[in-house]
Amino acid sequence: MESAVENAKIFGKKFARTSKFIHTNKLWMHTIPTRDCDVLMTFPEKTDDDTLMWLLSRMRARMPELGVHVRHHGHTGVYGFYLTAEYENLLRGAEELALYKPLKQKYGGGLKEFTCEEESMFEGVHDEEAFLTSQERQAIVLHMLQNLRAESGDRLGKIKLVEGQAIVPKFLSKGIISQVFPLHSTDDLRRLRKNWVQAFFKSQPLDEICDYYGVKIAMYFAWLGHYTTALCWPALLGLILTFLTPDDQERQDLNLVIFSVFNIIWATLYLESWKRRSAELAYEWGTIDNKHELIEDPRPLYTGNLEKSPISGRLEPHYPAWKRNFFRYFVTMPIIILCLIVAFAAMLSIFELQEWVNHQIDDGSCPSWVGFLPKILLALEINVCEEIYKRLAHWLNDMENYRVQETYENHLIIKLVIVQFVNNFLALFYIAFYLQDMTRLKQTLATIFITKQIIGNLKEAILPYMLEKLKFFKMTYKLVEDNIEEDGHYVEKNNTETEETEQTPSENGHEAKEEAEDSQISEEKTEKVTTEEEPHEKFTLTQAEVESSMKMYDDTFEDYLEMFIQFGYVILFSSTFPIAAVCALLNNIIEVRSDAFKLCSTMQRPFGQRVRDIGTWQDAMEVMGVIAVIVNCALLGISGQMERYYPDMTPTKILLVIIILEHIILAIKFAIAYAIPDIPHWVWQKMAMLEFNRREALKKMEHAAMQNAKDTKAKEGTDNKTNVKKSDDKNGVSKPTSTSTTSSTTAAPSTNSKTVPRRVWPPNMTEAAANFNLYANREKTRFAQPKPTTEPSSTATKSPEEKKDD
Repeated sequence: MESAVENAKIFGKKFARTSKFIHTNKLWMHTIPTRDCDVLMTFPEKTDDDTLMWLLSRMRARMPELGVHVRHHGHTGVYGFYLTAEYENLLRGAEELALYKPLKQKYGGGLKEFTCEEESMFEGVHDEEAFLTSQERQAIVLHMLQNLRAESGDRLGKIKLVEGQAIVPKFLSKGIISQVFPLHSTDDLRRLRKNWVQAFFKSQPLDEICDYYGVKIAMYFAWLGHYTTALCWPALLGLILTFLTPDDQERQDLNLVIFSVFNIIWATLYLESWKRRSAELAYEWGTIDNKHELIEDPRPLYTGNLEKSPISGRLEPHYPAWKRNFFRYFVTMPIIILCLIVAFAAMLSIFELQEWVNHQIDDGSCPSWVGFLPKILLALEINVCEEIYKRLAHWLNDMENYRVQETYENHLIIKLVIVQFVNNFLALFYIAFYLQDMTRLKQTLATIFITKQIIGNLKEAILPYMLEKLKFFKMTYKLVEDNIEEDGHYVEKNNTETEETEQTPSENGHEAKEEAEDSQISEEKTEKVTTEEEPHEKFTLTQAEVESSMKMYDDTFEDYLEMFIQFGYVILFSSTFPIAAVCALLNNIIEVRSDAFKLCSTMQRPFGQRVRDIGTWQDAMEVMGVIAVIVNCALLGISGQMERYYPDMTPTKILLVIIILEHIILAIKFAIAYAIPDIPHWVWQKMAMLEFNRREALKKMEHAAMQNAKDTKAKEGTDNKTNVKKSDDKNGVSKPTSTSTTSSTTAAPSTNSKTVPRRVWPPNMTEAAANFNLYANREKTRFAQPKPTTEPSSTATKSPEEKKDD
């Protein structure tokens, strides 16, 4: 009994000490920032030393430009490779990645692909801290890491590598490497939390998001913000039609027509305006003319028979297209059809339950609120099936075995869009066009839409946050447990991160010295934190340990899919439930900040990616806009409005009118889309102006280079003449030394004397010219007439022959 009480006391102390890190969010405050590391590579907990040394030796031998430090995480028991690179190597990587950087104004300004040969032309290239953002540095280090390729005979255990194969993606797919991710920049992250997550009523700092997370994530948040702003118009009209108009049948019929037409036009204008906005952002972020990468390595999970690539000449997996098509048509399509049948059967079962509950309510056996339970059950069934279909779509896409990541993602989007569209809207189509019950359609739409939004926010923001808190609670509880003896007294144990850097014979002691300094800094930081913040806490966590325990960000795929379904709810059936846009607007205001909170607080930092627009999702939403025209026109036909307005019109005439109206609206929709250019005029004008300025700057540079060449040539010619003159003077030919000769030379020349032109030599033949002049002078001296024994007087007159010889 006493031991149980004592254990309870110890547990209480551990829980009390650990709970502070959960409720007050002090875990981040107690982490030691990791210095001199851009990308972290971690391994499973029980990885043997041979595996680490095998990979480390090849990284240092084949990628000398990549700095690698090996450290052991004492609290989690895993090894990590801390990767970085020198600034000169980063600049070469920026050239390989074709990063766009700003040019100096005298060279035309704007953004241009960076090249090391022209680095002096770029603005701020000598500022090592600011020229490359942390996201760009990490992308370059990842590019270097992925270029680590196997050589002939490379083998690790049972894994045989093909010559030229990328090692790191292969090891990631096999589980030898746990994860490769970039570390957060604490200062930039703190600034983003303040200006983005906590600034609820301010516009998003898109440029800062782009610099920190890359263009792809920044483009998603720009699209989400643009979509949320655009929702203000249907939300405002929905509020007016719902609360400020009379509740009679005639007015309701008119509201349905107004809102249906408005939804169609609004969706068209919104999609076109986003195209223009995305073009503006792509121009500002340097991706508007982003070139498609023709030479792209296969996906790590891409399998097939090894064949020599006709492009690179390396052995690469090759998977025949007929096998992929066979699987697609005879496996993927039947499974998708089966999923649709299951969704339809589940929907019918819930509708039967709804009918039974309605009968019970009519009989007085159940209260009226019970009638909402089947609708809520339908919303839950849609969400559960959605998760199942996602996993199934991923498995089918993996089995189809696409070579390139972009192709893989596009086919995955197509699969999920088809299945999720049917899963989410099948019940509404059934009620609207089979049961033709507008009241029930409105109730079902409201229940499914609101329930789905609540579940989505819980699943995306609150649940991951709680799971991360629980994970860190377990980690800190274990640390406290290791530092508390059974009698409940605190003892300090050496649980700090240890740094073990393997030195090869070819390395000097420079890295060991740096790492010793890093270790000393970490110890000093640990001591500072423990003495200033919590005098009684003797353990700390490093930034790398905390972030390696976080969940990896799953790209923007799930976020786009959620918004795509919401967009369908707004434009397909919202004419029967006008305040659906209001619900979507309120949800998206929270969604922007919850997604930002998820990125900045509970997720690892993703690698930045460069994109031009939102890709296939734009096409999917445009298809949704076309379907919206058909659905809204059909709702006008089955809602009874035509019969009430025109009682003598037959069903055939009504159908004909609806078809004609649908075609007219589609024509107007496509005319609007065609009339609005996708790229704004000012963007074209700005691009043309930059191109003109660059050409003018190039002309000036070429003119200056030509002028410098002429000046250099003229200077070299002058130098040649000077050298020849000095050579003549040295041999005593052209300049006599006696006074009498000088006097006779300075006498007035004869009228019969002629000026002999000097030979002109090219600048590159300076040495030959000097030798020729020297030889000529020697020959002239050799065959000259001997001088008389007595010098003529200075007043004597020379004969014509003497003048000629002179």
